[in-house]
Amino acid sequence: MKKKAKRKGPKKAAKKGQKKSVKKIKKTAKNRTVQKSAKPAEYKTVFISLGSNVGDREEYIEQAITLLRETPGIKVIRRSSNFETQPQGRKNQPLFINAAVEISTNYSPQNLLELLQGFEDTLGRDRSLEWGPRTIDMDILLYSNELISEDNLTVPHPLMHERLFVLEPLKEIAPNVVHPILERTIKELYHDKKAEGMESEKYDEDLPGFREVKRGIADDYERW
Repeated sequence: MKKKAKRKGPKKAAKKGQKKSVKKIKKTAKNRTVQKSAKPAEYKTVFISLGSNVGDREEYIEQAITLLRETPGIKVIRRSSNFETQPQGRKNQPLFINAAVEISTNYSPQNLLELLQGFEDTLGRDRSLEWGPRTIDMDILLYSNELISEDNLTVPHPLMHERLFVLEPLKEIAPNVVHPILERTIKELYHDKKAEGMESEKYDEDLPGFREVKRGIADDYERW
């Protein structure tokens, strides 16, 4: 005589179903956590200056921009024209070609700095002579509206408002962008500097916040 299969009571069936639901919820939560941690970093708008006064200057500028375009995590939004400018610091050297680019990137400021320095090395940058000739120079001018003061990086670049060769190409692509400390547009800064009719080495120490962001200027700081 066959034994009848025991029917599971409603309580046991419900309990088993509840266990399955809990497992499903835990698994879903775990998946959401993984997805959240894998979320890509937010893209920021960054402005970079470029300069070259060695060899085929225009070609070095183009190669630097190409390296930016080909880097995952970086989108080149727009670039300026090339401007020929007088050298600063050491006058006895060839004229520069200067340009500026706007990029959108999810690189952190420090990672972007390392990337740009790697590009400079790739394109034969010689760092042995301060203020000297260079195949390519790439500097972070603005990183969104962030204020950065670290040993090897100061943003906004503390000399950008003093350099016509920086402001002129930047004005072409971002005239209405506001300097986050000086609270003036790039176009206004350019015309202010143009009206002075000269370059200077001064720092605006009395401006609120400027002393904090210029701390990165040191003997080993990459100046131009």
